[in-house]
Amino acid sequence: MSIAYEPEIERRLRAVPARNELAKILKLRAVHDAVQAGWTQRRIADEIGVEQPEVSRLAKTARLTPHVCERSPREVMLEHAAGIIDHAAMIGELENWNYTFGTTDPTGETYLPGTWDQIERAGDLLSDEDYQHLLKITAARRNAAGHA
Repeated sequence: MSIAYEPEIERRLRAVPARNELAKILKLRAVHDAVQAGWTQRRIADEIGVEQPEVSRLAKTARLTPHVCERSPREVMLEHAAGIIDHAAMIGELENWNYTFGTTDPTGETYLPGTWDQIERAGDLLSDEDYQHLLKITAARRNAAGHA
């Protein structure tokens, strides 16, 4: 029996929550697409192995928050953490992302996050070096949007 090196064990353990979150995103997106294609909730439930009320909940979530069905910077970072894409692919996509920036609603009481907030709140999904690189590479775009 061979024992994996500590960094490999750590990498595999860190991939578990990323894969779990990605699975939720992909399930939500699949349910949304199936509903849009006219599938019944029962048929969707049978296909993904859940009960119909779960499909109803997912369909409602997708309908009320359609942005969760779109690819996001967080999804890119999760794919890297899960080992689906390599570091270069992650950075390349994040460098070229058309970021949006958070604002407050018309009442000024609620903050509405933009896609750049996902970079700001990446936590362990993004190294300090990668964060600093993205800050530098997107500086002109953030300045133009008034979000330096």
